[in-house]
Amino acid sequence: MGSPNGRGHRSPPVARAPGSPRAVGPVCVGKMAAVSLRLGDLVWGKLGRYPPWPGKIVNPPKDLKKPRGKKCFFVKFFGTEDHAWIKVEQLKPYHPHKEEMIKINKGKRFQQAVDAVEEFLRKTKGKDQDLTIPESSTVKRVMTGTVAGFKWPPSVSEPVKDSDPHFHHFLLSQTEKPAVCYQAITKKLKVCEEETGSTSIQAADSTAVNGSITPTDKKIGFLGLGLMGSGIVSNLLKMGHTVTVWNRTAEKCDLFIQEGARLGRTPAEVVSTCDITFACVSDPKAAKDLVLGPSGVLQGIRPGKCYVDMSTVDADTVTELAQVIVSRGGRFLEAPVSGNQQLSNDGMLVILAAGDRGLYEDCSSCFQAMGKTSFFLGEVGNAAKMMLIVNMVQGSFMATIAEGLTLAQVTGQSQQTLLDILNQGQLASIFLDQKCQNILQGNFKPDFYLKYIQKDLRLAIALGDSVNHPTPMAAAANEEEEFKWILQEEVHAVLKQLQDILKEASHRFALPTSGSGGAAKEESFVLSTSGTDQVKGVMTLQGDALCQADVNLKMPRNNQLLHFAFREDKQWKLQQIQDARNHVNQAIYLLMNRDVNYQFKTGLEVLKLMDAVMLQLSRARNRLTTPATLTLPEIASSGLTKMFTPVLPPDILVNFYINLNKLCLTVYQLHILQPSTTKNFKPAGGSVLHNPGAMFEFGSQRYEVSHVHKVECVVPWLNDALVFFTVSLQLCQQLKDKISVFSSYWNYRPY
Repeated sequence: MGSPNGRGHRSPPVARAPGSPRAVGPVCVGKMAAVSLRLGDLVWGKLGRYPPWPGKIVNPPKDLKKPRGKKCFFVKFFGTEDHAWIKVEQLKPYHPHKEEMIKINKGKRFQQAVDAVEEFLRKTKGKDQDLTIPESSTVKRVMTGTVAGFKWPPSVSEPVKDSDPHFHHFLLSQTEKPAVCYQAITKKLKVCEEETGSTSIQAADSTAVNGSITPTDKKIGFLGLGLMGSGIVSNLLKMGHTVTVWNRTAEKCDLFIQEGARLGRTPAEVVSTCDITFACVSDPKAAKDLVLGPSGVLQGIRPGKCYVDMSTVDADTVTELAQVIVSRGGRFLEAPVSGNQQLSNDGMLVILAAGDRGLYEDCSSCFQAMGKTSFFLGEVGNAAKMMLIVNMVQGSFMATIAEGLTLAQVTGQSQQTLLDILNQGQLASIFLDQKCQNILQGNFKPDFYLKYIQKDLRLAIALGDSVNHPTPMAAAANEEEEFKWILQEEVHAVLKQLQDILKEASHRFALPTSGSGGAAKEESFVLSTSGTDQVKGVMTLQGDALCQADVNLKMPRNNQLLHFAFREDKQWKLQQIQDARNHVNQAIYLLMNRDVNYQFKTGLEVLKLMDAVMLQLSRARNRLTTPATLTLPEIASSGLTKMFTPVLPPDILVNFYINLNKLCLTVYQLHILQPSTTKNFKPAGGSVLHNPGAMFEFGSQRYEVSHVHKVECVVPWLNDALVFFTVSLQLCQQLKDKISVFSSYWNYRPY
């Protein structure tokens, strides 16, 4: 469609540029004198941001009014049956610029159009001169100049893909005859109604006949500014409608307020202040919440108020909404749309409507602004069913195409050749060409979210189940689409959840980060035995080290009381805590390397990531749950006994360590074995937990453990950390199980 020419009037009704070249380079910049053109001339015609295309100036149909404003000609394009009004400044003579146009346009359809021109010239050669190309003095001047001096008027500079849907939006191309009149269009619509029981309003045809869209004088409301809603509202505003908008995220309304829309504070307020309110939300739950929720649509409904739900939902949902709206005296129409974000932005959606026929007619100008065609399908529920069937076919088709491209790749066949073959056969379509070109070019930017396709497939399968009609192809496509959704959506949701949990676990360790200079917080714990209180200790834990310790020991043999503490310049390092935190941070690092923009291409890739994360979490948990204490010879030789004041007696050894969520203190009382002893000496070896009777050798002396005193105290944040580890490991395993199940059925590969 053309750009707006003031509110309420669309600029010259034009068809899309015909054909579909894959890529368009920039046209050379410069200036040239105006060209005098007349009926019968061969020209290059340019529409907006679309590439120049060869055509011929012809007489327009008698019933087609010439657009107001700048001078323009009616052009028939070669290689297609498209016609359009083209402004004179967008037209250039064919021959002077033929070579340049051929250089910058490489598509197959473009070459076919050029071939059609040459065929036309061959057929007309030698015939009446009125059919040949006129050579005015202006044309001669251009032909003697440089091609580099050629310039089209400024337009949007986006490159145009071969698959742009507008290339197949025909304005008047119903037959080879240029004079397609309004009566022919009306007749076609009548036949459609008689054969199918439905009627359609074709916005493009209406625009072509009337020259512009006359906006309704009714106040329009619109709820939901998502992928589809944003484009719809933009086109309503361009065509001069008075629109009040609301969105759950209010910031999305700002752009439309700048374009002239009004802001509604709640859905109820929008409905109460507008004559017709449209809504477009994501799923059945959102549609119900919008109507039945607090300050919802239902609260604004009064007799005569109109509500049009454009969401793709199931028939039961839309029937329920219709009943509650009508019960309040309102009028209801369901009008789901077929298309994607680009078609929404371009005003080229297909609208399927059902419900109040009068309301359907009242929405005529709105439907023409947002779509190229609309169908009325009868009673409420029919449009929902038809929309789900359409989306089921489309989803199944895309799943098959994806499998075909993958199979071509793994069997050594050219994917581009496969696409070329399909485009020359019965499956040729803009949808096929657009999607496949995006895949082959590595362009995976969504114009329709995968979760919505999967939602529609589920609803379509449920529709089939409700009438006992199997839909095995859709079910298979649903499984594949669900797997893709898992890889693209659910995996990242789980990764984000894991990151949040593990960051919280890391914070629990209360250690200063590298280079932060901050000190870890200090916590004091009292460790004592029950009953006789042989050992009692007060410890201060700072991060991964004990910075203070006061220990009282009551000797059982002579009831002697010993007291010893850390020297001020000494700390006892708890390496278990440091190691556990390091493993947690490594797991976080692995997760952060796969941010929300990363695309997982295979289930195996997810499984490998989960295995790596689980390995780090298991190591972190094991460092805390396994009491990695020193052996008695290691304690005796480590010098740790020298950090106490007063100095420990030679027959006392002390050890601190972590066991699960507890801080533990063990005091060993030793008995020196005399050389003359008759005991059989059996060294404890590498054991780290010692009981009375354990023996070891240090220096020239042999020792036996006579008493073991152990006290412990729960450290709350260690308990929290262990819980976080367990929950994270469970999440990883659940995701692995789900991916493994789907991977056994689908091998999702990069295209």
